[in-house]
Amino acid sequence: MIGETTATAVKDILEKVCADAQFFKSPRYTQLLTFLVEQALEGNHVKEQTIGMALFNKNYNPIKDDGKVRVYMFNLRKKLDAYYAGQGSADSVRLVLEKGSYDIQFRPNEVKKEESASLVSQAPSKSDVGSRAFWGMSVVFLLFSGLLFVFYSFRSEKLYCWDGFLRKEAVNTVVLADQVIMRKMNRNQGELITNVAVNSASDYIAYNNQHKEDSLILTDYTLMSKAIPYSLIGLTKFFVAHGADLSPQLESQANYNIAKRGNIIYIGQRKTMSISKEIFLSNSKIFSYEKDLFVSKRDGQEVIYRPKYGHKSLTEYVMVSYFPLENGHKGLYFVSDHDIGVMATVDMFIEQESLKEFYQQLPSEEAYFNALFKVKGLNRLDVSCELEALEVIP
Repeated sequence: MIGETTATAVKDILEKVCADAQFFKSPRYTQLLTFLVEQALEGNHVKEQTIGMALFNKNYNPIKDDGKVRVYMFNLRKKLDAYYAGQGSADSVRLVLEKGSYDIQFRPNEVKKEESASLVSQAPSKSDVGSRAFWGMSVVFLLFSGLLFVFYSFRSEKLYCWDGFLRKEAVNTVVLADQVIMRKMNRNQGELITNVAVNSASDYIAYNNQHKEDSLILTDYTLMSKAIPYSLIGLTKFFVAHGADLSPQLESQANYNIAKRGNIIYIGQRKTMSISKEIFLSNSKIFSYEKDLFVSKRDGQEVIYRPKYGHKSLTEYVMVSYFPLENGHKGLYFVSDHDIGVMATVDMFIEQESLKEFYQQLPSEEAYFNALFKVKGLNRLDVSCELEALEVIP
């Protein structure tokens, strides 16, 4: 709890913030900010699930809506930054929401203090009265310019490998790793069969010609791991936030035209690839994929990166490959045969600070690369992700 005087000041500031253009047209964010301030005034520690239940009520499912709250918190921080860069620059109290925390803090506005100290020593003279209109217009102009600066600063944030994908004219296809499902002819439809050698209609034809005795037929079903929906949700939110489009495409139904049509993002397994096998790591002089592991050969030395299974954790290796396609299009592949590797690296690459940290290890922001990451953990909420090996593509 904080003192009554401070609490009153905070509530006055909250009312002013919620009346600002950043918030008054966004009732959900007004509700979220009000909830966080009320909890802070009561001295309560806020958790993600608590926010989800308060914000979305019965429409919130902690499992199904994983990441939903984090997106709102990310946008709330942006709105607060924009407010204090403009109208809120003169507030005496600043509402602070640090990255990684759901607990809002109340801090004195240092900018306001400095301005007040300088103004106290300057008493206005009679000659200032006639120029107040001029200075008033100047202040309005400066505030407007500041808001424009903040607006374009957010729009011009570094997108690194995503730059070509998030342009307005970009055509983007996200290819989803899936597994073709078959069944035996004239048998119970509940008896479904998968084979890693059959990942497309053309694979099925070739397999059936060699194994006619199996009498297999294709079903209308397809199989995907949990990494696909989790990662697709994160990517979709990321693209929507930047005003870009993203169209899904099953790997089993993909064709070469998607590379000619636009950019490609691939998420999922390597072992069920069909046409993507001909693209993935085709430009690498160091890395290769063999069975369920990655291999690196550099300066005559071979290193094998094999997954490790444990009772309490899994160590997984995942390849993130960014490379040029024809017609100036881009390819960005997140490839692993285990879920946590794909989910962890997709989350990392759509998080601005993590991506910025990764790019500090590259020679330029325009560099293409094959990056092998080691991921440890059991689920996407409790993992570590670190760069293991890097190849810069010339």
